[in-house]
Amino acid sequence: MLMSSSPWLTPQLEACAEALESPRALASWKELYLGFDLGTTNLVVVAVNEEGFPLSAVLESSQSSVRDGVVVDYWAAVQGMRKALERLSRKLGVTELKAVGAAAYPPGISAKTAKICANVVETLGFDCLGLYEEPTAAAVALNMERGAIIDIGGGTTGISVLDEGQVLYTADEPTGGTHMTLVLAGSRGISFDEAETLKRDRNEQRRFAPVLKPVLEKMATIARDHLERSGHLGGMPIVLVGGGADLPGAEEILSSVVGHRVDLAPEPLLVTPLGIALSLWRDRRDGS
Repeated sequence: MLMSSSPWLTPQLEACAEALESPRALASWKELYLGFDLGTTNLVVVAVNEEGFPLSAVLESSQSSVRDGVVVDYWAAVQGMRKALERLSRKLGVTELKAVGAAAYPPGISAKTAKICANVVETLGFDCLGLYEEPTAAAVALNMERGAIIDIGGGTTGISVLDEGQVLYTADEPTGGTHMTLVLAGSRGISFDEAETLKRDRNEQRRFAPVLKPVLEKMATIARDHLERSGHLGGMPIVLVGGGADLPGAEEILSSVVGHRVDLAPEPLLVTPLGIALSLWRDRRDGS
């Protein structure tokens, strides 16, 4: 869902979208840096090379191993990520991945809970050399130094305010893509899995968009209230990221409720995982 006119379309994000669709690596590499995003709905891995260029990306269903951004079934998360890594290896044309990895965690959780994300990476056989707060990683992918990020994930809506690359305010509240799926399932009288498939069907999304409008309005209200509390509502750009944001009309609904322009990031599902990989790459490069 690349938007060529978007001010948030960085070269890395454009390449990452291409890498997700490509059956092979987009470039050569000497070193690999992997960003692991353990989402409520999707498990995503992005690989960048020693130049910070996205080589490949894969995603798998989380299969309920993560809830509200927190790992609730450790071994299911490991197995899901292992499947993703097998696909990544095939796309890169290697039998063994030699790389370092990093993970991220949602705002507001304890350090002990956040560490579980790093443990997943290490259980998969990689040194986890970075553990980042999700909005900080997203800002790196968007090349954002100052602004507000609204992250609609599978289970929660997260709001973060950054200035000079540093997080000033964060909050995370229930209501995300899973809630939209439940509403869609109830309105159509279908199973959750059927509703999830329908929700992702771009040919059908505009037909059921009115059903999901109240859920998006609730997310927008959450975001507006927290931005008001932060004291930065209207004083900086606001960008919408996360897989749950990728729906027709989401940008307009949030802008209307928040009362200020909200830009939907290009490829919102890939913003955070790409940011994780790029944050790791930058840290390792600057530390060398």
